[in-house]
Amino acid sequence: MPADRELLVCYQGWLAALRGDAATAEIMLAGLRDLRAATEDPQDQAEVSLLAAFTAAARHQPRDALRHARSALAHEGALGISHESLRWAWPLAARAAHELRDTAATGELLALVDSYMPGHLGPMLRAERNLVRARLADGHGDQAATAAFAAAISSLREQSTPYHLAHGLLDHAHHLTRLREAEAAGTAIGEACDIARNLRCQPLLDRAADITSAQSPVQA
Repeated sequence: MPADRELLVCYQGWLAALRGDAATAEIMLAGLRDLRAATEDPQDQAEVSLLAAFTAAARHQPRDALRHARSALAHEGALGISHESLRWAWPLAARAAHELRDTAATGELLALVDSYMPGHLGPMLRAERNLVRARLADGHGDQAATAAFAAAISSLREQSTPYHLAHGLLDHAHHLTRLREAEAAGTAIGEACDIARNLRCQPLLDRAADITSAQSPVQA
């Protein structure tokens, strides 16, 4: 398979996985069998690892998603943290670590991006780092979590993608639901759902439905 075709297959697989179509993503990943076995190019290896991570996430397998995303990040020295694959791998790894409540992995991921001087870390990763810190503050019951989420959402709007913004809005909605601020949580969920429908991203809609269901006892 020509290199440009392999790259296209990776992108197609990423898109399928982001939309929750794990079966198609797995087909795309299987089609890269020769590339996975033979390539020594760090970019190719990172792209294949990222596709495997997205596919695991679509299968609701956060442990595998974290492992594969960190495999992509292992090429940070050769590619630089601002490489496209790594810009997507880091938030995925951080979210998987959050789902697993793996504070050690979260700390290591933060240490990686914190090792860069401000001018050397891209805007998208700065925004995602803000979100991770907001989630940590929320998990610790820190009163500063509300302000941290507000700052994170603002930075996601300006510096990240609609997909990542939607996940951040749902994180914020979860925080607001815990604080029994149902109206504000509903607004965040509604915006995230609008993004999800535009992107045809079923996993985001599923997350929104879960948070909405969790609101019901509060509203009763």
